[in-house]
Amino acid sequence: MLETIADGTARKATINEWKTFDMIAPDLAFGRLTESWIEEANRLLHDKISKDAATLETFRAVQRQNPDSFWGLWRKDGEKHRLEGFYCQLILNEAGHDALLQRGITLKKPDAKFLCNAGESAAAIYIWATVAERKFDMIRPMLARSLGQYSGIPYYATLATEAGRKAGRMGGMRPVTPQDDRIGGLYELRLGYSHKVKAPDIRVVAVSTSEQLEQVRAVRAVVFMGEQKCPYAEEFDGNDLCATHVLGLVDGEPAGCARIRYFGDFAKIERLSVLSRYRRTELKFKLVAYVEDIVRRKGFNLIYGHPQQRIVKFWTRLGYEEVRRNTPFQFSDHDYTEMRKSLPSHPEPLTVHDDPMVLIRPEGDWDRAGILERSAARPVTRPC
Repeated sequence: MLETIADGTARKATINEWKTFDMIAPDLAFGRLTESWIEEANRLLHDKISKDAATLETFRAVQRQNPDSFWGLWRKDGEKHRLEGFYCQLILNEAGHDALLQRGITLKKPDAKFLCNAGESAAAIYIWATVAERKFDMIRPMLARSLGQYSGIPYYATLATEAGRKAGRMGGMRPVTPQDDRIGGLYELRLGYSHKVKAPDIRVVAVSTSEQLEQVRAVRAVVFMGEQKCPYAEEFDGNDLCATHVLGLVDGEPAGCARIRYFGDFAKIERLSVLSRYRRTELKFKLVAYVEDIVRRKGFNLIYGHPQQRIVKFWTRLGYEEVRRNTPFQFSDHDYTEMRKSLPSHPEPLTVHDDPMVLIRPEGDWDRAGILERSAARPVTRPC
C-alpha cells in the first residue's frame, strides 16, 4: 500500500519547499508556482493589476492543465516564505494561436481547447500577467532556462500602459498589426532561435518489435551504464520482459525511452532516459506525456516512480509530488525519492466492453486497425 502523499498544501512555505527553488539571493528565490500558491497569486493579480482580471477558478484551471503556466518569486521571512511576485503564461496550441491572432480567444477566461496540456508541443505563448515588483529582470534568466523547450516560438503580450508599451518596444516587441501599435494592442516577441529553423521531428511509440527493444536497451546502456556507471545486472534488472517500453525518436534516430509496469491500483514509470545531445528538446516531456496517456487509457488514475533526488524539480514541474517515507531509499549508488501523480480519467478508457478487435491491437496503438484485423478478411478455414 502506498504511503500518504506529502501534498503541496502540507509542504507550502516550509524549508523543504524552499530547498526546491532556485536561489536569487539568500532571501529571494524563484521556482514553479504550484496549485497550493494559486490563491495568493490571484490575490496579487487583483491587488496589483485589476480587480476585473481572471478569477481564481480560471487560474486554477490553467495551472492544472499545464504546470508550466505559472512561476513564482518568493521572499524568505524567518522560517517561512511568502509569494512576492509571479509570472504566468498561456501555452497555446495551433488552434489557440490562430484564435489569438484572429482575436477569437477570451483571454480573461481562455477555453481549455486552446491550451496545451503538459508535454504537448506549443505553437505560441501569450504572456498572461507579470507581477514582479520591478524584479522581472532578476528572474528573466531563470525563466529562460526553465522554459527552454518553448524557445523558437512566438511570444505575445497585450501592453496595457504607455510605460509598458515603451518598455516592450525597447525590448524588441512589435505590434502584430499596424492597428495594434497602441495601448492595449497585441504585440509579438520571438525568443531564442529563429522561428524559421526547422524543429526536430520528435516521435514517441510503444515498443512492438525486437529491434525497437534493442534500441531502448542501447539508449539505457549509454545513459545509465555509461554516464551513471550503473552495473549491467542492475540496469537490466529482470523486469524488461514484463513491462511496456516506450521509445522516443528524434528525426528517426533512437533518442530516449521509458518503461511502464502495472500494479493493482497504480502504474509505475521507470528508466526514463534521454541521450545527452537531445536533452534540450521536448523529448523528455513527450515521453512522460505518452506514458501517462497509455496509463490513463488502461484505466489507471495513479502513476508512481522513483526519480533520483537530483532531478526532483523536473518531476515537480510535471505535477508529481513526493510520497512521505521515514526510511532511507537508495540503490545503484544513487539516492532516490518516491513520487506520484493523480491522473484524470481518460475519456475513452479501455474496458471489457470494447470491441474485441480493439483489445488485440498492438500496445499503445489502439486507435488504428492492427494486423489481426486485416487477417479477418480471409475466410475461416480452421487450418489444424
